[in-house]
Amino acid sequence: MQRLIVSGLVASLLLCGVPAGVLAQQRQPPPSKPTEEIKLDEPTTLRAAALEARMSAILANFALLQRQAQDMQQEMSRMLEERKKLIEEAGKKASVEVKDTNEWAFDNKGQRYVKAKRP
Repeated sequence: MQRLIVSGLVASLLLCGVPAGVLAQQRQPPPSKPTEEIKLDEPTTLRAAALEARMSAILANFALLQRQAQDMQQEMSRMLEERKKLIEEAGKKASVEVKDTNEWAFDNKGQRYVKAKRP
């Protein structure tokens, strides 16, 4: 489940974040012998440099988001494992058979786990 959430987050970032052409453009070295070029005047050069800097910052932020998503996925896995152990131990103490820990939901008011009803 957590992989699905993180994958969805990363996919949505990819879809609305950075076009694939921009990523490919950033990774390719410039051609060694340009056959065509566009000369820019000073104001346009400043705008182009600012735009390129902002695009680089967005790419850096995207890489950071990917790393944070990986960290969150690992933390979620640890928490799910801890939750599984907690439910199994509590089930043994209460003499309740726990087949699948994903079937149990925490009732905060009653301070207990209850088996979730499936439709």
